[in-house]
This record gives sequence, structure tokens and C-alpha cells, in this order.
Amino acid sequence: MNDAITVLMYHAVGDERGACEGADAHYAVSSRQFATHLALARDNGLAVRSVADILRRDRAERCVAFTFDDGHASNGPAAELIARHGGSADFFINPSNVGTPHYLGWSDLRDMAAAGMSIQSHGQQHVYLDDLAPGEVDAQLGDSRKAIEDQLGTPVTIFAPPGGRVVADMAGVARRAGYSAVCSSRVGLWHRDEGPWDIARLAVLLGTADAQVARWMRQDRWEMANRRARHAVLSSAKRLLGNQRYDRLRAQLLGSGRDA
Repeated sequence: MNDAITVLMYHAVGDERGACEGADAHYAVSSRQFATHLALARDNGLAVRSVADILRRDRAERCVAFTFDDGHASNGPAAELIARHGGSADFFINPSNVGTPHYLGWSDLRDMAAAGMSIQSHGQQHVYLDDLAPGEVDAQLGDSRKAIEDQLGTPVTIFAPPGGRVVADMAGVARRAGYSAVCSSRVGLWHRDEGPWDIARLAVLLGTADAQVARWMRQDRWEMANRRARHAVLSSAKRLLGNQRYDRLRAQLLGSGRDA
């Protein structure tokens, strides 16, 4: 049996054209795209599940995981649509942003949790872990977990590093902070036999074609190879340039209409 699971990573869901106030336009898919992706899952016989649910469920179920980073306000309506389709998803939030303009509030998150959504940690603030001292990293994981559990009364067991930036022994750091899984930004499929400490995801962008998402759900091996090769190039650029220089270059490239 194929043990691989496609894990999709979203950020925000905009209008029919993808416009979404307060969100990075590059990462905000359109409402049409999002509805199509839910339909693609159904047409491929895949249940839409959160990673948290998959970790608890029988492996026999055929599914695709939906995850969302950052806690943008548009995630609330997206969660409602997922629930209407009988599914669930993980929403990784930064407690420091909750209730601020363009972000979900605690009442929104309580409603989402009550509807079966998994509310998990993206760090206390949206900062790159590899820019921090070890004690600051521990605080990002520990403080965010406590804040979410105190506010929602639901367990926080999965961590997603902001920007996909990780530190040495990310699994050990997360485990000591009370987590049981890490959703990374590593590109590829999640092979459950490899464990839950580096769950690969595929970022869905405004420019991601529906046909490409369909190939991800079918786990097309050539598509996966292409994605991994591209990710390797970008990861090398991040290491060589450093976070600040890479982010500046990315902003310039996206402003010129190029992907980064």
C-alpha cells in the first residue's frame, strides 16, 4: 500500500481574482482555485483531512491534507467550506497576531476548533527560528503552545516553523516543548513511515495551476522530482544569501512578475 500523503500548504484565500487584503498576494489563492481544489480531492476519491486527524486515524483511508499558515482572517471562511465538505484542516497561528487587523480572532478560532479544525502553532511571533538564540527558539515554541491551549482548551501538538526556517535538531527542540510533530516547508510527499518530525508540504500559490494541484494529489513522480529540484535551488539561495538578503531579492523578483 502507498503510505505517501500529499500535504498542501495554503496561506490565504482571496476573492475570485485572488485579491486578499492584508495577505501576501503571491500566497493568496483565489476562491475559485480553492473550491476547485476541494472538488479535485473529491474527484480523486481523497478525504480532506488535517495532519492532526491523519496521525490519529487508520492508515487505510485515502486522503489529502490541507494546512494553512499565518492565521489570516480569510482562513475562517475557508474552514467553513472545508467543514461543509466533511473535511478538516490544520491552521498554524501566531498568538501575537490573533485579533489584530487582517487576522483571525480567538472567537473565530474557537468556532473553527468546534467545527473540527486543528489549531496549531506557528510560533509566538512570525519570526525565523534560525535568526534566534536557542532560548528564544524555546520561547517561541513554548509560549505559543501555552497561549493557544489556554485560549482554546484544545491540545497543540504540531509546530510549523515560520518561513520553513528550522534550527539544528528541530525534532528534539519541538519534542522538548511538548509537540509530537513538525510540518516543515520541505517539498515532497509525506511518507508516514519516515515519522512525523519533518512532514513535507507543497505550497499552493496564486500562480499554481489547477492541473498541477491535480498532479500533486495523484502524486505524479515527475512532478514531485521537479518540485524537489526547484526547492533545492531555493534552499541553497537562502543559505548563501541569508534571510534578509534573500527576502529582499524575493520581493524584487515578485515585483517583476517572476516566481521565487
